[in-house]
Amino acid sequence: MNNEKQKTAIVTGASEGIGAAFSKLLIKKGWKVIGISRSSSKLRAISQNLLSNKQSFKYFSCDVQDLKKLKNIAKEVEVPDLLLLNAGIYSPVNASEINLDLYKKHLNINYLGVLNSYEAFLPGLIKKQNGHIIIMSSVSGWIGLPKAAAYGPTKAALRSFAQSARYDLNPKGIKVQLCSPGFVETQATSINDFYMPGLMNVNEAANLIFKYMGSNKFEFSFPMSFSIFMKIFSFLPDKISSYLIKKFIIKI
Repeated sequence: MNNEKQKTAIVTGASEGIGAAFSKLLIKKGWKVIGISRSSSKLRAISQNLLSNKQSFKYFSCDVQDLKKLKNIAKEVEVPDLLLLNAGIYSPVNASEINLDLYKKHLNINYLGVLNSYEAFLPGLIKKQNGHIIIMSSVSGWIGLPKAAAYGPTKAALRSFAQSARYDLNPKGIKVQLCSPGFVETQATSINDFYMPGLMNVNEAANLIFKYMGSNKFEFSFPMSFSIFMKIFSFLPDKISSYLIKKFIIKI
C-alpha cells in the first residue's frame, strides 16, 4: 500500500495556456492542484473535463492584482509543495506608439501580480521550511525584442527577482527556479503576426517544466535551439546583436 502523501501545487494563470496544460499534467502524475485565474468559466471547464480526477483540482476565481483575496485563499488551502507563478498577459506593443495604460497593465499583472501571489503564499512555505517556487519569465527577459516593449521589461524584472529570491530562500529550505520559455503555442501567441521560430506545443512545454522541476538547474528554457540562439544574442556586442535581430527576427 502506498502511504505517500499526495503532493499539492498552486498554479496561477491556471485557466489556459501553459498553466492549464501543466495543471492537467500534474493531476495525471498524482498531484492535487489548486488553480487560480480570473476566468471561473475556464477553470470550471477544466474541472468538468477531469472526470474521475475532479477531486484533485480545486480552483478559485481571482485576479492576481487582488492581494487581499489571494491572502484569503492562502488561509483556506493547505501549504503547497509547489507554487507556480505563471499568471500573465501579453500584447504586442511597438515602442513608437505610447499607451501608458497598456504598459501599466503589463506591469501590474506580470510583475506585481507575481509578487502579490508570492506574498500571499510565501509565509506558509517559510513556516514549513520546505517548498518549491517556479517563476515563469521568458526569453524576452534576456534581451529587448521588437513589439515586446511592454511585455519584455516585466519578464526581465521577474528574472532579476528570481535570482535574488533563490539566495534568500534556499537557506530556508525553499527551492526557487526560473522558467524562461521561447514561443509556445497558446492563445497569447496566436495574436502575433510575425514568424515565431521554434514554436512549441503547450503540452510539450508542460512536460519540459515537469522534467526540469526535478533538476538542480536554477533557470531552464525551451525550445533548446531557440533558447541557445537567444542566449548567444544576449552576450553579443550590441552592434552585432541588433543587426542579427533586424535580419532574422524582424519580418519586413
